[in-house]
Amino acid sequence: MDRDYRRRLADANLLARFELTRRHVGDPRGGEAGFGAVDVVAIGVDVSYFNSVFVADPASRPEDVLAAVEWVEARGLPVMVRVREDLDPAMRAMMASTGLTPHPSPLPVMALEPIPSSRSTPPAGVTFRTGGAELFDDFHAALESGDVIRRVFGPTLVADPAVRLAVAYEDGEPIACATAIRSDSTIGIYAVATIERARRRGIGRAVSWAAIDAGRAAWGGPIAILQSNDLGLPVYR
Repeated sequence: MDRDYRRRLADANLLARFELTRRHVGDPRGGEAGFGAVDVVAIGVDVSYFNSVFVADPASRPEDVLAAVEWVEARGLPVMVRVREDLDPAMRAMMASTGLTPHPSPLPVMALEPIPSSRSTPPAGVTFRTGGAELFDDFHAALESGDVIRRVFGPTLVADPAVRLAVAYEDGEPIACATAIRSDSTIGIYAVATIERARRRGIGRAVSWAAIDAGRAAWGGPIAILQSNDLGLPVYR
């Protein structure tokens, strides 16, 4: 696959993740819309990250982005605009004029293609479980979730056939987690976390592989994608 095709698969998976989550959250303020080449999905919770305008198409126009932002705000929700890096210069001035500010650490999108066999062995004493709704409480314990995240990754979402959870345990305690979400043939990895006392032991890497392997076992697929924060970037590389 070429770079642009991988990028399109990653964009499509992120959008599918938001659409799936919106349906399961079921908030009346949520919704989906399109403005020209711009997509918008409002999950319907009071955190801007979860009400996003997606600017991934070179045909996107500033006026369409502005209309999408206004659409979200009219629903009484905070909004985030996600702009593909190569389109950002054309959009930056317009978004600044609306009062939006750029995030100090843009999220790199990473792709693993083809997906090799798992190459990470968990440390001694660490075990893994993969599955769905039966792991709900353990997943959120490892994620150290607050009310919003427990609502976004709710019981019906984690039970959806397009979602697989991976949880790592030590002495019976959930200490790390990751989520695989399917779109067509793409496995998207989300919500990767390790509790602080268990970090820097390779557990985050191993639980990420567990989620990839669970997704591949459930759905097949030649490519896995994720968006990384600063903390996880060295692990994912």
